[in-house]
Amino acid sequence: MIEKPRRKPARLLGHAAVGAAIVSAGLLALAYATPDSFAHSRGVLRRLFMLSFFVRTFEMHLGLALLMPLVILVALRRWMIAALILPVLAWTIGPLVASCLRPSNAILERPLRVMTANLLVGHSEVGALVAEINRFAPDVIFFQEYTPDKAAKLAYSLGKSYPFRVEGIRDHAFGEAIYSKVAFVSEPDLYPHQSIRSLGSLDGRAGGEVGIWDPQIRAVIEFQGSPIVLQNVHYAPPIHSSCLLEQRIMTKWLCDWLSQETRPVIIAGDFNCTTSSVNFSDLRRAGLSDSRSVASRGWAGTWPSSGLSSLLPVAIDHVLIRGLQCESSTPAGDIASDHLPLLVTVGLGPAK
Repeated sequence: MIEKPRRKPARLLGHAAVGAAIVSAGLLALAYATPDSFAHSRGVLRRLFMLSFFVRTFEMHLGLALLMPLVILVALRRWMIAALILPVLAWTIGPLVASCLRPSNAILERPLRVMTANLLVGHSEVGALVAEINRFAPDVIFFQEYTPDKAAKLAYSLGKSYPFRVEGIRDHAFGEAIYSKVAFVSEPDLYPHQSIRSLGSLDGRAGGEVGIWDPQIRAVIEFQGSPIVLQNVHYAPPIHSSCLLEQRIMTKWLCDWLSQETRPVIIAGDFNCTTSSVNFSDLRRAGLSDSRSVASRGWAGTWPSSGLSSLLPVAIDHVLIRGLQCESSTPAGDIASDHLPLLVTVGLGPAK
């Protein structure tokens, strides 16, 4: 009679662990089975796409959360159920483990250092940002949330070091700029996406909250005798299901352009989605490589940069390349923004 109550907590823990494993596996299956076309639907189907988006965004966190149920099941000797969790763990945190074991890439003979930084609209401090830029001395910087106040301060602090600049200044979150130590070989284009409106109807959306018709700056530099196309991007934040539709429209625009572009390409900025998203499936098919996926080690998230959740930040700022090699990719330090900058070293080929 005394033995039963002692076993009951263990049974409850076991049931909870099994339930957590089943729910996690079910959510992942649902996320990857949800058709991409649901983003273009309305009502329940678009909300289902939004759910799948967030499950895929936080799948690594989901995998880490499953470690506790796994420990419980092993302690209770529920070997079969514990074994069923292993494929889920391999899917969710396997890439993280693999990145920790990744060997160093070849040292580039002549590297091009690239930084992308979201500056946090409404925050005027640039001292920490300038300090990080001076510490790493990137050759090219992609800025998002570039406002008039930031523009004036950064031009004053960095103007001599970065004489080549193109700016799409806005007083909201969708201003952009590219600063470069290397001259542009042609006139940069603030609006290379003029045809983007033909890709979908976004009635009632005016630039300022999402602003896919705000600047998505494109410029071209010459490096080691080769032209390199620089494309700054700022995707819509996933604050509403319609914003995910705008992400899909942005992705289609980029992929359509890439199908015609033959020069080496660097696409950098705030994508507001992770490499697990359906957007990145399309971008990979277009031939792009994510610098973090080929050159970073361990956890390399960029958002948020502060608070408890910053212990396991999400990787939503990216530098994507095509026709280039990548030596390193790592988040930089705090710049008084809700994002950490991402610093990437690329080149036309490894050292001989």
